[in-house]
Amino acid sequence: MKVLKRMLAVLLTASLLMTLAGCYLISGQKMKTVKGTYKLTNYTYIPKHEQGKTPNTVNYLEDEEYLYEEYLIVTGEGRGYYVHKDANTPAYVKEVTLSYRYSAEDSSRVEYVIFNDALTVNSESGKNRLGVNKNTLGYSLPAIDYTELITKRKMRSEDMSVRWEKVDRATDLSYVEEQLGTLKRYDYSSFGKRGIYEIGAPINIETGEVMASEYRYFLIVIDPATNATTATAHYARTETPTVPETASVTITHTGDWATVVLDGATYTLEPEFGNYYMHESGGARKTLRKVASDLTDDMLAALIESRIPALSD
Repeated sequence: MKVLKRMLAVLLTASLLMTLAGCYLISGQKMKTVKGTYKLTNYTYIPKHEQGKTPNTVNYLEDEEYLYEEYLIVTGEGRGYYVHKDANTPAYVKEVTLSYRYSAEDSSRVEYVIFNDALTVNSESGKNRLGVNKNTLGYSLPAIDYTELITKRKMRSEDMSVRWEKVDRATDLSYVEEQLGTLKRYDYSSFGKRGIYEIGAPINIETGEVMASEYRYFLIVIDPATNATTATAHYARTETPTVPETASVTITHTGDWATVVLDGATYTLEPEFGNYYMHESGGARKTLRKVASDLTDDMLAALIESRIPALSD
C-alpha cells in the first residue's frame, strides 16, 4: 500500500508539472510552412476558483469589453509583427522578436515559435511560447484540481487556451492592412516606452531634500508611434489642485530611448537601474517615471484622482 501511495504521489507530481508547463499538440513543420500571417481565433481564460463554484470565464475575442482582433506575422527571421485591436483601442502594430525551437529528432522541423515585445523581453513560457501544428500555433494550460494545504479547500487551477490560425502566406503587413487599413506603428524599442509618465517634485541635488513644486501632479501621456513629435501633459497647479490643465509638449528621443527631450528639457535614463529618467537644472533634479502602460482615459482619470487626496489638508 505504501508503494502504491508513493507511485500515485509521483504520478500526481509529474502530472502537475506537465500541466504547469502547458499542454500542446505538437507537429513540427518546415519553416516554409510555418512562415506567414496568423489570426487569433481563440483566447479564453478561467481564473483559479473553488471547486463547485462557477468561475468568471473570459473570452477575449467575443466579450464586449474586449473584442480582440490580433494577428501575428511570422517571418522566419529574428523580427516579426504583432497586430492588436480591441473594443477600446484602434489597430496598431508592434515589432516583436521571434525565435524558433526545432525538433530533436528532425532539426529541419520547427516545433515552437516564441515571440516577445519590449515588455516581455525574453519570456519563453506561457502564451509567448506557441506550439506548432500544420497551419496553427497554440498554447494550452488546462486546469487541475487540488486541495490547499492550510485551508483544505478544494480548488481548481487557472485554465487558458490560445489558438492562432494561418490566414495568409504574407510575411509582411500586406494581408493585415487589407483587413484593418493603415496601422499605427511601433518599432521594438518605442513600444516599451508607450505609457503614462509622471514628473516628480524637484529634489535639491546637494541636500537630497524634496523642494516645493508648483504642481500638485504632472502626468504626460507618451504614445511613441512612428513619427510622433508631441505628447500630452495633464497637470494641476499646487494653488488650484482641482483645476485640471492640458498642454501639448514636443518630444524627441535617441533611437534607443536613452535620452528624451520634452519641450527642450533633456531627461537621461538612470544608468544603474534604467527604470526612470533624470533632468538636472538650477541645482535641482526632477525624475520622469512611467506609472502606467495603459493609455486609456480611465487609467489617466484614476491616476489623477489618486494624486489629489485630502484637498482640505
